[in-house]
Amino acid sequence: MGTRHGVIKVFFTGGTIGMSPGEGHEGVAPGNNFSRLLNELASPPDGVSLEPVLWSDKPSPHMTPEDMFRLARDVQQAVDADDCLGAVVLHGTDVLAETAYMCDLVVDTRKTVVLTGSMRYYSETGYDGIRNLLNAVRTVLLPLPPGTGAALLMTDRIFPAREAVKINSLNVDAFDSREAGIIGYVAGEEVILAGCPLAAEPRRKFPAQRLEKGVPLITCYSGMDSLPFDQARKNGARGLVVEGFGAGNIPPGAVPGVQRCLDAGMPVVLATRCIEGGVWPIYGYPGGGADLKSKGVILSRRMGGPKARIRLMLALAMAENADEASRLFVEWE
Repeated sequence: MGTRHGVIKVFFTGGTIGMSPGEGHEGVAPGNNFSRLLNELASPPDGVSLEPVLWSDKPSPHMTPEDMFRLARDVQQAVDADDCLGAVVLHGTDVLAETAYMCDLVVDTRKTVVLTGSMRYYSETGYDGIRNLLNAVRTVLLPLPPGTGAALLMTDRIFPAREAVKINSLNVDAFDSREAGIIGYVAGEEVILAGCPLAAEPRRKFPAQRLEKGVPLITCYSGMDSLPFDQARKNGARGLVVEGFGAGNIPPGAVPGVQRCLDAGMPVVLATRCIEGGVWPIYGYPGGGADLKSKGVILSRRMGGPKARIRLMLALAMAENADEASRLFVEWE
C-alpha cells in the first residue's frame, strides 16, 4: 500500500454498512456501529492513521441534496489539511452515486476521495462492509490519475463518481459504470489501476456557496400530459430535469408544459430513463430529442437524471439568470 505518511479522514454518514437488526420492529436500522466497524479494520501501514468523523447516521434515502452539498464542503475542508492524505466516505448505497457526484463536482483536490458502503448489514452473513472500507483505504494510498475526481468503490471495483450507477437493489454486485469502464479493481490485497480513460488534468469544479433547492426531477410515463410541468412551474421551481424515454423523447402531451417552463425562464434538462446510451438529438417529431433541443432544452448526453439534477442545482446557485445557468451546466468542465 505504499510508504506514505499522514492521516486518512473516514467520514461516516450512515447506511446499511452501519445497520443491524433492532428490537421490537422488523428489518434493520441505524445501529451505532461505526466504532465497531473501525475496530475490526486491519491496522493501516506504518505512518498512516485513520481519523474517524461521525458526520451522521442516516439511512441513504434520508440524505438530501443539501446534506450532500454540506458533506462535500466538509470533505473539502478535511483534505485541505497538509497532513491529510485523502478521505473515505461511508454512505448508504441507495443515493451513494448522487453523493459521490456531488463530491466530484464540489471537492477541489488532487488527493483521493473515495465513497463506499455495503449491500449487507453489519451482522449479516457475508457482510461486505469491512472489505469495502479496507479497499477504500488502500485506494486513498494510490496515486490516482489527476482527472479521476471523486471515486466510488464497491465489490472490488473502483468507478468514476460521474459514471457510477446502482443497477441492482439487492445483489452485492450492485453498481456499474455507464459504458465508461472502471478506474481500478482489487486483486487479492492489491488495488490495480485499470487504465480507464480520464482527463489528464483535474476538471473544473463548481465553486458554489449554496445549493438551489427548487429543481424537480420528473420521470415521463406513457400518455403523460403537461400537468406535472405546470405544477412544478406554479410551485416556484427554478429549473427542471426530465427523464424521457429512449434517446431522450417525451410524450407529445407533455411538450406544451415543457415549453411553458422554458418561456418562464426555467432551464430544462433532458435525461433518459435508460442506464446506457444517453440522450441524443435523433428524433424530430413532437417530443423527440431533436425537437426539444430546438426549443432550448439542454441535453444531458450520458448523464442520468439524478446527477443532472445535482449539476443543475449547482449551476443555478452560481448563475445570475437562466441563460448563465444553462451555459454553466453545459460548459463547466
